[in-house]
Amino acid sequence: MSRIFLSIILMFVIASCSITRPEESEEFRTALPAEAVARINPAETLDEDIEYEDPDGVLSILALSGGGAYGAYGVGVLSGWTESGERPEFDVVTGVSTGALISLFAFLGEEYDELLRDLYTTTSNADIFIDKGVSGFLSDSLYDYSPLKQQIEEVVTEDILARVAAEHAKGRRLFVATTNLDSSELVIWDMGEIATGGRSDPLLHFQKVLRASAAVPVFFEPVYIKPQRGVQLRQAHVDGGLKAPVLVDDFLFRTNAKEKRLYVIVNDNLQNKSASTAIDASIPSIASKSVSTLLRTSVVQAVYRAYVRSVVLESEFYLASVPDELNDSVGSLDFDPVVMRSLFDAGRQDALGGFGWRPIPPGVRPVHLSPN
Repeated sequence: MSRIFLSIILMFVIASCSITRPEESEEFRTALPAEAVARINPAETLDEDIEYEDPDGVLSILALSGGGAYGAYGVGVLSGWTESGERPEFDVVTGVSTGALISLFAFLGEEYDELLRDLYTTTSNADIFIDKGVSGFLSDSLYDYSPLKQQIEEVVTEDILARVAAEHAKGRRLFVATTNLDSSELVIWDMGEIATGGRSDPLLHFQKVLRASAAVPVFFEPVYIKPQRGVQLRQAHVDGGLKAPVLVDDFLFRTNAKEKRLYVIVNDNLQNKSASTAIDASIPSIASKSVSTLLRTSVVQAVYRAYVRSVVLESEFYLASVPDELNDSVGSLDFDPVVMRSLFDAGRQDALGGFGWRPIPPGVRPVHLSPN
């Protein structure tokens, strides 16, 4: 028995030693990718040399948070918003983690509502990842997310890329956030820039950024991305929610529009406690609950900062989030079609029922700027 046990241990050690990451260097570890926004001196959101005729004359910004399976709520809000006839064409859309995938189709318009609904009401864990079991503890992630990779490749096609490029040419903008784990820095990708070319395989690069934004570290392996064309060195990118659970930045508001509106959809509830279920005595359960707790606290802080930023930049603020009374008995990485359908229905009914966007985050006093 001891010989068999030692053989198994040796097998795992060998497997662990065989795991290597693509080559990197100190020079490129912190390099800003070619299609990323330079936050110190960012480009104009709506370029001056592009004649963009805004249909309503209002800068409409949509920011979608992470939340894994809870993204079904945001998809429901979009669907109900369309049915209400009140949904605007967004000038700028941002997305993080699960919100990154949603942001792509929210940016392209209402015709993709059905696709999003199917993705977020029929998906199960098997469509997203494969549990590696014990071997996962000796590798770079607990789960193999090749099913998610395949799903992204199936829905993000050359046609989708062409449509993003066409909207980008009009002046509309789509931004997705990842975290450069090598440098611990937030990276904001201009997805329209990727779609317009510049890489040897822009579609693959586009797909990799979407996948990286949803790559929850420890659970999913990092996505290794070349910061520039023509180099083989790569950076390790993971879930953008580590640095920005909701992507709202000053440069998004750079416009001559007299009216600005920021819509924030949080694919989670904003209460800071979750006692509906106890943890299991296992590393995945403890890790999952710890990550969700940290991220929820971070989301609450990010929403508050987005609200203050909108006040300072004289933008109207609208917030939607998963109702606190909805039972959060499953984690964000538990893709249960029954639960996701209930989240979708809740979001849809909220939008159809005129739930009223919150003008300020819950538990926060209105911020008023001094005239001086």
